[in-house]
Amino acid sequence: MGVGHLSRCLCLAEALRVRGCGSRFISREHEGHRLAQIERAGMRLAALAAPQPCSVGGSEDYVAWLGVTQAQDAAESISALAGERPDWLVLDHYGLGGDWERALRPHTEHLMVIDDLANRTHECDLLLDQNFSRSMDERYSGMVPADCRLLLGPRYALLGADYARHRLHEPRRDGVETVFVFFGGSDPDNLTGAALEALELPSLRHLKADIVIGANNAHRLQLQRRAAERPGTAVHGPRPHLADLMSRADLAIGAAGTTTWERMCVGLPSLVVSIAENQRLGAEALAEDGLIQYLGAAQDVGSAELAEAMEGILAGKQDLAEQSLRSRLMVDGLGALRAAECMDPTARRQLRLREARAQDAELFFAWVNEAQVRRQSLNSAQIRWIDHQLWFRSKLGDARSRMYVMEAKSLPVGQVRFDITDGEARIDYSIDAPFRGRGWGRSVIALGMRRLIEGQRIIFRGDVKASNPASSAVFARLGFHESASQDPSGLKVFRFDPGLQTLPEID
Repeated sequence: MGVGHLSRCLCLAEALRVRGCGSRFISREHEGHRLAQIERAGMRLAALAAPQPCSVGGSEDYVAWLGVTQAQDAAESISALAGERPDWLVLDHYGLGGDWERALRPHTEHLMVIDDLANRTHECDLLLDQNFSRSMDERYSGMVPADCRLLLGPRYALLGADYARHRLHEPRRDGVETVFVFFGGSDPDNLTGAALEALELPSLRHLKADIVIGANNAHRLQLQRRAAERPGTAVHGPRPHLADLMSRADLAIGAAGTTTWERMCVGLPSLVVSIAENQRLGAEALAEDGLIQYLGAAQDVGSAELAEAMEGILAGKQDLAEQSLRSRLMVDGLGALRAAECMDPTARRQLRLREARAQDAELFFAWVNEAQVRRQSLNSAQIRWIDHQLWFRSKLGDARSRMYVMEAKSLPVGQVRFDITDGEARIDYSIDAPFRGRGWGRSVIALGMRRLIEGQRIIFRGDVKASNPASSAVFARLGFHESASQDPSGLKVFRFDPGLQTLPEID
Protein backbone atom coordinates (compact mmCIF):
# COMPACT_ATOMS: atom_id res chain seq x y z
CA MET A 1 0.00 0.00 0.00
CA GLY A 2 1.57 3.29 -1.12
CA VAL A 3 1.66 6.39 1.05
CA GLY A 4 -1.21 8.08 -0.80
CA HIS A 5 -3.31 4.92 -0.66
CA LEU A 6 -2.66 4.52 3.05
CA SER A 7 -3.53 8.13 3.75
CA ARG A 8 -6.91 7.98 2.07
CA CYS A 9 -7.72 4.57 3.56
CA LEU A 10 -6.94 5.86 7.05
CA CYS A 11 -9.17 8.90 6.44
CA LEU A 12 -12.04 6.62 5.45
CA ALA A 13 -11.41 4.32 8.43
CA GLU A 14 -11.43 7.30 10.80
CA ALA A 15 -14.71 8.59 9.32
CA LEU A 16 -16.20 5.15 9.90
CA ARG A 17 -14.78 4.96 13.43
CA VAL A 18 -16.54 8.21 14.35
CA ARG A 19 -19.77 6.45 13.36
CA GLY A 20 -18.95 3.50 15.62
CA CYS A 21 -17.66 1.20 12.87
CA GLY A 22 -14.40 -0.72 13.38
CA SER A 23 -11.82 -1.26 10.64
CA ARG A 24 -9.12 -3.81 10.04
CA PHE A 25 -6.28 -3.34 7.54
CA ILE A 26 -4.64 -6.06 5.42
CA SER A 27 -1.38 -4.89 3.87
CA ARG A 28 1.86 -6.41 2.67
CA GLU A 29 5.32 -5.80 4.12
CA HIS A 30 6.87 -4.54 0.91
CA GLU A 31 9.82 -2.14 0.73
CA GLY A 32 8.89 1.28 2.08
CA HIS A 33 5.73 0.05 3.81
CA ARG A 34 4.23 2.19 6.58
CA LEU A 35 2.40 -0.44 8.56
CA ALA A 36 3.40 1.17 11.85
CA GLN A 37 1.31 4.19 10.90
CA ILE A 38 -1.77 1.97 10.76
CA GLU A 39 -1.14 0.72 14.28
CA ARG A 40 -0.39 4.22 15.56
CA ALA A 41 -3.81 5.24 14.27
CA GLY A 42 -5.32 2.57 16.51
CA MET A 43 -6.45 0.31 13.67
CA ARG A 44 -6.19 -3.48 13.63
CA LEU A 45 -3.65 -4.83 11.16
CA ALA A 46 -3.00 -8.14 9.45
CA ALA A 47 0.38 -7.93 7.73
CA LEU A 48 1.04 -10.19 4.74
CA ALA A 49 4.57 -11.53 4.35
CA ALA A 50 7.10 -9.75 2.18
CA PRO A 51 6.98 -11.07 -1.42
CA GLN A 52 9.41 -13.64 -2.76
CA PRO A 53 10.83 -13.32 -6.29
CA CYS A 54 8.73 -15.26 -8.78
CA SER A 55 8.08 -15.53 -12.50
CA VAL A 56 4.68 -16.13 -14.07
CA GLY A 57 5.62 -15.85 -17.71
CA GLY A 58 4.15 -12.45 -18.46
CA SER A 59 0.66 -13.35 -17.27
CA GLU A 60 -1.85 -10.52 -17.00
CA ASP A 61 -2.41 -11.82 -13.47
CA TYR A 62 1.02 -10.56 -12.41
CA VAL A 63 1.42 -7.79 -9.86
CA ALA A 64 4.79 -6.83 -11.25
CA TRP A 65 6.16 -4.56 -8.57
CA LEU A 66 5.25 -6.98 -5.78
CA GLY A 67 6.21 -10.21 -7.50
CA VAL A 68 2.90 -11.77 -6.40
CA THR A 69 0.01 -13.01 -8.53
CA GLN A 70 -3.50 -11.72 -7.90
CA ALA A 71 -4.55 -15.28 -7.08
CA GLN A 72 -1.78 -15.61 -4.49
CA ASP A 73 -2.54 -12.24 -2.94
CA ALA A 74 -6.26 -13.07 -2.85
CA ALA A 75 -5.60 -16.41 -1.13
CA GLU A 76 -3.40 -14.75 1.51
CA SER A 77 -5.97 -12.00 2.06
CA ILE A 78 -8.73 -14.58 2.56
CA SER A 79 -6.50 -16.37 5.06
CA ALA A 80 -5.87 -13.06 6.87
CA LEU A 81 -9.63 -12.58 7.29
CA ALA A 82 -9.54 -15.71 9.48
CA GLY A 83 -13.16 -16.55 8.78
CA GLU A 84 -14.40 -13.07 9.57
CA ARG A 85 -17.00 -11.78 7.09
CA PRO A 86 -16.86 -7.98 7.10
CA ASP A 87 -19.77 -5.76 6.10
CA TRP A 88 -17.42 -4.03 3.68
CA LEU A 89 -14.10 -4.96 2.12
CA VAL A 90 -12.29 -1.92 0.68
CA LEU A 91 -9.59 -2.38 -1.97
CA ASP A 92 -7.11 0.40 -2.76
CA HIS A 93 -4.33 -1.04 -4.91
CA TYR A 94 -3.23 -0.30 -8.47
CA GLY A 95 -2.00 -3.85 -9.02
CA LEU A 96 -5.23 -5.63 -8.09
CA GLY A 97 -8.49 -5.73 -10.00
CA GLY A 98 -11.41 -7.84 -11.08
CA ASP A 99 -9.80 -11.25 -10.56
CA TRP A 100 -8.86 -10.43 -6.96
CA GLU A 101 -12.27 -8.91 -6.30
CA ARG A 102 -14.15 -11.94 -7.65
CA ALA A 103 -12.07 -14.20 -5.40
CA LEU A 104 -12.86 -12.09 -2.31
CA ARG A 105 -16.53 -11.42 -3.03
CA PRO A 106 -17.80 -14.59 -1.26
CA HIS A 107 -15.98 -13.48 1.90
CA THR A 108 -17.63 -10.07 2.38
CA GLU A 109 -21.12 -8.55 2.36
CA HIS A 110 -20.09 -5.64 0.13
CA LEU A 111 -16.96 -4.69 -1.79
CA MET A 112 -15.70 -1.16 -2.39
CA VAL A 113 -12.86 -0.09 -4.69
CA ILE A 114 -10.85 3.12 -4.41
CA ASP A 115 -9.25 3.85 -7.78
CA ASP A 116 -8.05 6.76 -9.87
CA LEU A 117 -6.62 5.07 -12.96
CA ALA A 118 -9.76 3.73 -14.69
CA ASN A 119 -7.56 1.24 -16.56
CA ARG A 120 -9.04 -2.12 -15.53
CA THR A 121 -12.36 -3.81 -14.79
CA HIS A 122 -13.74 -4.10 -11.27
CA GLU A 123 -16.24 -6.40 -9.58
CA CYS A 124 -17.57 -4.20 -6.78
CA ASP A 125 -20.65 -2.62 -5.23
CA LEU A 126 -19.18 0.85 -4.74
CA LEU A 127 -16.32 2.66 -6.49
CA LEU A 128 -14.75 5.93 -5.41
CA ASP A 129 -12.47 7.98 -7.68
CA GLN A 130 -11.59 11.40 -6.29
CA ASN A 131 -9.79 12.60 -9.42
CA PHE A 132 -10.97 15.47 -11.59
CA SER A 133 -11.81 14.71 -15.20
CA ARG A 134 -13.95 16.40 -17.81
CA SER A 135 -15.27 12.98 -18.87
CA MET A 136 -15.89 11.71 -15.35
CA ASP A 137 -19.39 10.38 -16.10
CA GLU A 138 -18.00 8.01 -18.75
CA ARG A 139 -14.75 7.24 -16.98
CA TYR A 140 -15.76 3.76 -15.77
CA SER A 141 -18.20 2.88 -18.54
CA GLY A 142 -18.05 -0.87 -19.10
CA MET A 143 -15.53 -1.36 -16.28
CA VAL A 144 -17.91 -1.95 -13.36
CA PRO A 145 -21.18 -3.87 -12.87
CA ALA A 146 -24.34 -2.07 -13.95
CA ASP A 147 -25.55 -1.77 -10.34
CA CYS A 148 -22.24 -0.45 -8.98
CA ARG A 149 -22.59 2.94 -7.26
CA LEU A 150 -20.03 5.51 -8.36
CA LEU A 151 -18.66 8.34 -6.20
CA LEU A 152 -16.70 10.36 -8.72
CA GLY A 153 -14.76 13.60 -8.44
CA PRO A 154 -12.98 15.76 -5.83
CA ARG A 155 -16.20 16.16 -3.86
CA TYR A 156 -15.43 12.65 -2.59
CA ALA A 157 -11.74 13.28 -1.86
CA LEU A 158 -10.77 11.27 1.22
CA LEU A 159 -9.26 13.90 3.50
CA GLY A 160 -8.75 14.07 7.25
CA ALA A 161 -11.21 16.13 9.29
CA ASP A 162 -8.53 18.77 9.97
CA TYR A 163 -8.76 20.07 6.40
CA ALA A 164 -12.47 20.83 6.67
CA ARG A 165 -11.80 22.55 10.03
CA HIS A 166 -9.09 24.78 8.53
CA ARG A 167 -11.07 25.91 5.50
CA LEU A 168 -11.12 29.65 4.96
CA HIS A 169 -14.59 31.01 4.17
CA GLU A 170 -13.39 34.51 3.38
CA PRO A 171 -11.21 35.57 0.42
CA ARG A 172 -7.48 35.24 0.94
CA ARG A 173 -5.53 38.43 1.37
CA ASP A 174 -3.98 40.03 -1.70
CA GLY A 175 -0.34 39.29 -2.46
CA VAL A 176 2.03 36.54 -1.42
CA GLU A 177 3.90 36.61 1.87
CA THR A 178 4.26 32.93 2.81
CA VAL A 179 5.02 29.96 0.55
CA PHE A 180 4.31 26.35 1.52
CA VAL A 181 6.57 23.67 -0.01
CA PHE A 182 5.94 19.93 0.12
CA PHE A 183 6.75 17.21 -2.42
CA GLY A 184 5.68 14.08 -0.61
CA GLY A 185 7.31 11.54 1.64
CA SER A 186 10.43 10.77 -0.40
CA ASP A 187 10.81 13.45 -3.12
CA PRO A 188 13.32 11.41 -5.17
CA ASP A 189 13.85 14.25 -7.66
CA ASN A 190 14.68 16.67 -4.82
CA LEU A 191 12.16 19.21 -6.02
CA THR A 192 12.17 20.60 -2.48
CA GLY A 193 15.80 21.54 -3.06
CA ALA A 194 14.89 23.15 -6.39
CA ALA A 195 12.17 25.20 -4.67
CA LEU A 196 14.62 26.34 -1.98
CA GLU A 197 17.15 27.33 -4.66
CA ALA A 198 14.47 29.40 -6.40
CA LEU A 199 13.45 31.06 -3.13
CA GLU A 200 17.05 32.15 -2.57
CA LEU A 201 16.93 34.46 -5.59
CA PRO A 202 16.90 38.20 -4.73
CA SER A 203 13.44 38.62 -6.28
CA LEU A 204 11.98 35.94 -4.00
CA ARG A 205 14.18 36.07 -0.91
CA HIS A 206 11.73 38.32 0.97
CA LEU A 207 9.07 35.58 1.01
CA LYS A 208 8.56 33.51 4.15
CA ALA A 209 8.61 29.76 3.60
CA ASP A 210 7.32 26.67 5.38
CA ILE A 211 9.23 23.65 4.08
CA VAL A 212 7.92 20.17 4.91
CA ILE A 213 10.42 17.33 4.50
CA GLY A 214 8.94 13.85 4.23
CA ALA A 215 9.96 10.91 6.39
CA ASN A 216 11.81 9.11 3.56
CA ASN A 217 13.52 12.14 2.02
CA ALA A 218 17.17 11.20 1.38
CA HIS A 219 18.13 14.89 1.11
CA ARG A 220 16.93 15.84 4.59
CA LEU A 221 20.26 17.03 6.09
CA GLN A 222 21.20 19.02 3.00
CA LEU A 223 17.79 20.69 2.92
CA GLN A 224 17.91 21.54 6.62
CA ARG A 225 21.32 23.16 6.25
CA ARG A 226 20.21 25.16 3.23
CA ALA A 227 16.98 26.30 4.87
CA ALA A 228 18.86 27.42 8.00
CA GLU A 229 20.82 29.88 5.84
CA ARG A 230 17.70 31.50 4.38
CA PRO A 231 15.85 34.12 6.48
CA GLY A 232 12.19 33.48 7.23
CA THR A 233 12.37 29.78 6.46
CA ALA A 234 10.95 27.11 8.76
CA VAL A 235 11.54 23.39 8.27
CA HIS A 236 8.95 20.85 9.38
CA GLY A 237 9.19 17.09 9.59
CA PRO A 238 6.36 14.57 9.23
CA ARG A 239 3.17 15.82 10.85
CA PRO A 240 -0.28 14.38 11.60
CA HIS A 241 -1.67 16.79 9.02
CA LEU A 242 -0.63 19.83 7.01
CA ALA A 243 -3.88 21.78 7.25
CA ASP A 244 -2.58 24.44 9.64
CA LEU A 245 0.50 25.19 7.53
CA MET A 246 -1.56 25.27 4.34
CA SER A 247 -4.21 27.57 5.80
CA ARG A 248 -1.66 30.21 6.80
CA ALA A 249 0.21 30.18 3.48
CA ASP A 250 -0.58 32.27 0.40
CA LEU A 251 0.94 29.98 -2.24
CA ALA A 252 1.94 26.31 -2.37
CA ILE A 253 4.61 24.55 -4.39
CA GLY A 254 4.10 20.82 -4.45
CA ALA A 255 3.29 17.54 -6.11
CA ALA A 256 0.08 16.42 -7.71
CA GLY A 257 -1.79 13.65 -5.90
CA THR A 258 -3.60 13.61 -2.57
CA THR A 259 -2.07 16.87 -1.38
CA THR A 260 -3.72 18.59 -4.35
CA TRP A 261 -7.12 18.03 -2.75
CA GLU A 262 -5.80 19.06 0.67
CA ARG A 263 -4.54 22.37 -0.75
CA MET A 264 -7.77 22.96 -2.67
CA CYS A 265 -9.88 22.24 0.41
CA VAL A 266 -8.25 25.06 2.37
CA GLY A 267 -8.25 27.32 -0.72
CA LEU A 268 -4.48 27.43 -1.17
CA PRO A 269 -3.40 28.37 -4.73
CA SER A 270 -0.71 26.04 -6.03
CA LEU A 271 2.18 25.57 -8.41
CA VAL A 272 2.06 21.84 -9.16
CA VAL A 273 4.53 19.30 -10.53
CA SER A 274 3.58 15.71 -11.36
CA ILE A 275 6.00 13.24 -9.80
CA ALA A 276 4.34 10.13 -11.26
CA GLU A 277 2.83 9.46 -14.68
CA ASN A 278 -0.60 8.66 -13.23
CA GLN A 279 -0.77 12.22 -11.84
CA ARG A 280 -0.26 13.97 -15.18
CA LEU A 281 -3.73 13.80 -16.76
CA GLY A 282 -5.48 14.93 -13.60
CA ALA A 283 -3.08 17.84 -13.14
CA GLU A 284 -3.53 18.90 -16.76
CA ALA A 285 -7.33 18.82 -16.40
CA LEU A 286 -7.21 20.95 -13.22
CA ALA A 287 -4.89 23.43 -14.94
CA GLU A 288 -7.17 23.69 -17.98
CA ASP A 289 -9.99 24.59 -15.62
CA GLY A 290 -7.87 27.24 -13.87
CA LEU A 291 -7.75 25.43 -10.52
CA ILE A 292 -3.97 25.04 -10.32
CA GLN A 293 -0.92 26.20 -12.26
CA TYR A 294 0.65 23.04 -13.64
CA LEU A 295 4.37 23.31 -14.43
CA GLY A 296 4.88 19.84 -15.90
CA ALA A 297 6.52 16.57 -14.98
CA ALA A 298 9.35 16.36 -12.43
CA GLN A 299 12.05 15.73 -15.04
CA ASP A 300 11.08 18.96 -16.83
CA VAL A 301 10.94 21.27 -13.81
CA GLY A 302 13.84 22.76 -11.87
CA SER A 303 14.65 25.88 -9.90
CA ALA A 304 14.50 28.12 -12.97
CA GLU A 305 10.95 27.04 -13.88
CA LEU A 306 9.80 27.36 -10.26
CA ALA A 307 11.34 30.81 -9.95
CA GLU A 308 9.76 32.00 -13.19
CA ALA A 309 6.34 30.82 -12.06
CA MET A 310 6.64 32.51 -8.65
CA GLU A 311 7.87 35.75 -10.19
CA GLY A 312 4.89 35.68 -12.56
CA ILE A 313 2.53 35.36 -9.64
CA LEU A 314 4.19 38.24 -7.78
CA ALA A 315 3.79 40.31 -10.95
CA GLY A 316 0.03 39.66 -10.84
CA LYS A 317 -0.20 37.29 -13.80
CA GLN A 318 -2.42 34.86 -11.86
CA ASP A 319 -5.69 35.64 -10.07
CA LEU A 320 -4.97 33.79 -6.84
CA ALA A 321 -8.18 34.90 -5.15
CA GLU A 322 -10.28 33.37 -7.94
CA GLN A 323 -8.22 30.16 -7.89
CA SER A 324 -8.63 29.94 -4.12
CA LEU A 325 -12.39 30.41 -4.29
CA ARG A 326 -12.94 27.90 -7.09
CA SER A 327 -10.75 25.34 -5.33
CA ARG A 328 -12.76 25.65 -2.11
CA LEU A 329 -16.01 25.26 -3.98
CA MET A 330 -14.79 22.03 -5.60
CA VAL A 331 -13.31 20.33 -2.51
CA ASP A 332 -15.16 20.84 0.77
CA GLY A 333 -13.36 18.21 2.88
CA LEU A 334 -16.46 16.08 3.51
CA GLY A 335 -15.63 13.30 1.03
CA ALA A 336 -14.73 10.70 3.67
CA LEU A 337 -17.97 11.41 5.55
CA ARG A 338 -19.97 10.99 2.33
CA ALA A 339 -18.29 7.68 1.57
CA ALA A 340 -18.89 6.51 5.15
CA GLU A 341 -22.58 7.44 4.89
CA CYS A 342 -22.87 5.37 1.70
CA MET A 343 -21.33 2.40 3.51
CA ASP A 344 -23.19 2.82 6.82
CA PRO A 345 -26.54 4.51 6.03
CA THR A 346 -28.15 6.65 8.71
CA ALA A 347 -31.67 5.66 9.75
CA ARG A 348 -34.35 8.24 8.92
CA ARG A 349 -35.25 8.61 12.60
CA GLN A 350 -31.68 9.79 13.28
CA LEU A 351 -31.79 12.67 10.79
CA ARG A 352 -31.63 16.11 12.35
CA LEU A 353 -32.48 19.61 11.13
CA ARG A 354 -30.63 22.80 11.99
CA GLU A 355 -30.91 26.39 10.85
CA ALA A 356 -28.72 27.40 7.91
CA ARG A 357 -25.79 29.67 8.67
CA ALA A 358 -23.47 31.91 6.65
CA GLN A 359 -20.78 29.26 6.12
CA ASP A 360 -23.36 26.99 4.47
CA ALA A 361 -23.30 29.14 1.34
CA GLU A 362 -20.80 26.83 -0.35
CA LEU A 363 -22.90 23.74 0.45
CA PHE A 364 -26.04 25.32 -0.99
CA PHE A 365 -24.06 26.41 -4.04
CA ALA A 366 -22.97 22.82 -4.74
CA TRP A 367 -26.49 21.51 -4.23
CA VAL A 368 -28.19 24.12 -6.43
CA ASN A 369 -25.74 23.53 -9.29
CA GLU A 370 -25.97 19.74 -9.23
CA ALA A 371 -27.00 18.47 -12.67
CA GLN A 372 -30.38 16.97 -11.76
CA VAL A 373 -31.36 20.00 -9.66
CA ARG A 374 -30.62 22.30 -12.58
CA ARG A 375 -32.64 20.12 -14.97
CA GLN A 376 -35.69 20.35 -12.71
CA SER A 377 -35.41 24.13 -12.26
CA LEU A 378 -37.37 26.62 -14.34
CA ASN A 379 -34.05 28.20 -15.30
CA SER A 380 -31.63 25.35 -15.98
CA ALA A 381 -28.53 27.56 -16.39
CA GLN A 382 -25.71 27.15 -13.88
CA ILE A 383 -25.79 29.65 -11.02
CA ARG A 384 -22.81 31.98 -10.70
CA TRP A 385 -21.10 32.14 -7.30
CA ILE A 386 -21.37 35.92 -7.00
CA ASP A 387 -25.12 35.77 -7.68
CA HIS A 388 -25.60 32.87 -5.29
CA GLN A 389 -23.64 34.60 -2.54
CA LEU A 390 -25.80 37.73 -2.76
CA TRP A 391 -28.98 35.64 -2.85
CA PHE A 392 -27.92 33.50 0.11
CA ARG A 393 -27.05 36.47 2.28
CA SER A 394 -30.37 38.12 1.47
CA LYS A 395 -32.29 34.96 2.38
CA LEU A 396 -30.49 34.59 5.70
CA GLY A 397 -31.47 38.15 6.58
CA ASP A 398 -35.04 37.92 5.33
CA ALA A 399 -37.64 37.43 8.10
CA ARG A 400 -40.01 35.93 5.50
CA SER A 401 -37.59 33.12 4.63
CA ARG A 402 -36.49 30.12 6.69
CA MET A 403 -33.64 27.89 5.57
CA TYR A 404 -32.62 24.62 7.20
CA VAL A 405 -29.91 22.01 6.68
CA MET A 406 -30.58 18.34 7.33
CA GLU A 407 -27.70 16.33 8.79
CA ALA A 408 -26.96 12.62 9.03
CA LYS A 409 -24.52 12.15 11.92
CA SER A 410 -23.00 15.63 11.38
CA LEU A 411 -22.84 15.28 7.56
CA PRO A 412 -25.00 17.84 5.69
CA VAL A 413 -27.20 15.81 3.33
CA GLY A 414 -29.93 18.20 2.19
CA GLN A 415 -31.79 21.46 2.62
CA VAL A 416 -35.29 22.85 2.81
CA ARG A 417 -36.37 26.47 2.46
CA PHE A 418 -39.71 28.12 3.15
CA ASP A 419 -40.51 31.49 1.55
CA ILE A 420 -43.51 32.95 3.37
CA THR A 421 -46.01 35.33 1.74
CA ASP A 422 -49.54 36.10 2.99
CA GLY A 423 -49.68 33.05 5.25
CA GLU A 424 -48.43 30.64 2.60
CA ALA A 425 -44.99 29.02 2.75
CA ARG A 426 -43.52 27.91 -0.59
CA ILE A 427 -41.19 24.97 -0.23
CA ASP A 428 -37.86 24.45 -1.94
CA TYR A 429 -35.87 21.35 -1.03
CA SER A 430 -33.06 19.15 -2.31
CA ILE A 431 -31.16 16.06 -1.19
CA ASP A 432 -27.46 15.58 -1.90
CA ALA A 433 -27.08 13.33 -4.96
CA PRO A 434 -25.49 10.23 -3.36
CA PHE A 435 -28.31 9.96 -0.80
CA ARG A 436 -31.36 10.14 -3.05
CA GLY A 437 -33.72 7.20 -3.18
CA ARG A 438 -33.85 6.79 0.62
CA GLY A 439 -37.05 8.78 1.20
CA TRP A 440 -35.09 11.65 2.68
CA GLY A 441 -36.99 14.22 0.60
CA ARG A 442 -40.04 13.46 2.72
CA SER A 443 -37.91 13.61 5.87
CA VAL A 444 -36.42 17.04 5.22
CA ILE A 445 -39.83 18.55 4.36
CA ALA A 446 -41.58 16.95 7.34
CA LEU A 447 -38.85 18.10 9.74
CA GLY A 448 -38.99 21.61 8.31
CA MET A 449 -42.78 21.80 8.51
CA ARG A 450 -42.73 20.88 12.19
CA ARG A 451 -40.03 23.47 12.85
CA LEU A 452 -41.90 26.21 10.95
CA ILE A 453 -45.38 25.55 12.34
CA GLU A 454 -44.32 26.40 15.88
CA GLY A 455 -46.26 29.46 16.96
CA GLN A 456 -47.95 30.33 13.66
CA ARG A 457 -50.80 29.34 11.33
CA ILE A 458 -49.54 28.72 7.84
CA ILE A 459 -50.39 26.87 4.60
CA PHE A 460 -47.58 24.91 2.92
CA ARG A 461 -47.15 24.93 -0.86
CA GLY A 462 -44.92 22.91 -3.14
CA ASP A 463 -44.45 23.71 -6.83
CA VAL A 464 -43.21 20.89 -9.05
CA LYS A 465 -42.41 20.70 -12.75
CA ALA A 466 -44.60 18.21 -14.60
CA SER A 467 -41.39 16.46 -15.72
CA ASN A 468 -40.43 15.72 -12.09
CA PRO A 469 -42.63 12.81 -10.94
CA ALA A 470 -40.28 11.99 -8.05
CA SER A 471 -40.97 15.32 -6.31
CA SER A 472 -44.68 15.01 -7.05
CA ALA A 473 -44.62 11.64 -5.28
CA VAL A 474 -42.80 13.14 -2.31
CA PHE A 475 -45.51 15.75 -1.73
CA ALA A 476 -48.31 13.26 -2.34
CA ARG A 477 -46.91 10.81 0.22
CA LEU A 478 -46.64 13.63 2.77
CA GLY A 479 -50.38 14.27 2.40
CA PHE A 480 -50.22 17.35 0.16
CA HIS A 481 -53.18 17.78 -2.21
CA GLU A 482 -52.63 18.74 -5.81
CA SER A 483 -54.59 21.79 -6.94
CA ALA A 484 -57.25 21.16 -9.55
CA SER A 485 -55.71 23.69 -11.91
CA GLN A 486 -52.05 24.14 -12.71
CA ASP A 487 -50.10 27.28 -11.96
CA PRO A 488 -49.86 29.61 -15.02
CA SER A 489 -46.15 28.78 -15.27
CA GLY A 490 -46.97 25.13 -15.97
CA LEU A 491 -46.06 23.82 -12.53
CA LYS A 492 -48.05 21.33 -10.50
CA VAL A 493 -49.12 22.97 -7.24
CA PHE A 494 -49.43 20.96 -4.01
CA ARG A 495 -50.86 22.35 -0.76
CA PHE A 496 -51.02 21.22 2.86
CA ASP A 497 -53.19 22.90 5.53
CA PRO A 498 -52.11 21.97 9.09
CA GLY A 499 -55.44 23.37 10.32
CA LEU A 500 -57.25 20.60 8.48
CA GLN A 501 -54.60 17.91 8.27
CA THR A 502 -52.28 16.12 10.67
CA LEU A 503 -48.63 16.90 10.18
CA PRO A 504 -46.75 14.02 8.56
CA GLU A 505 -44.92 11.67 10.85
CA ILE A 506 -41.11 11.56 10.94
CA ASP A 507 -40.26 7.86 10.83
